[in-house]
Amino acid sequence: MAASLPISTPFLAKRLGIDNPQSAMIFGGLVGSTSGVSAGLAATDPKLVPYGALTATFHTAMGCLLCPSILYFITHYFLP
Repeated sequence: MAASLPISTPFLAKRLGIDNPQSAMIFGGLVGSTSGVSAGLAATDPKLVPYGALTATFHTAMGCLLCPSILYFITHYFLP
């Protein structure tokens, strides 16, 4: 999916309504792939790249911070 994201974003941007910073931030948060979101938004409208990349980076960082903690507690629960 991540490989087709930069290619399909410019074609689907009008249909998805990605034409302002708020929609770019929502798009970046939903997708979560910083490189894919940045490339897709750069092909759509270069002014939207920082907004989409911001939330995609936040999405990735939260996953990197929370997943190890959650995995620790699940492992500790099942293997005391």
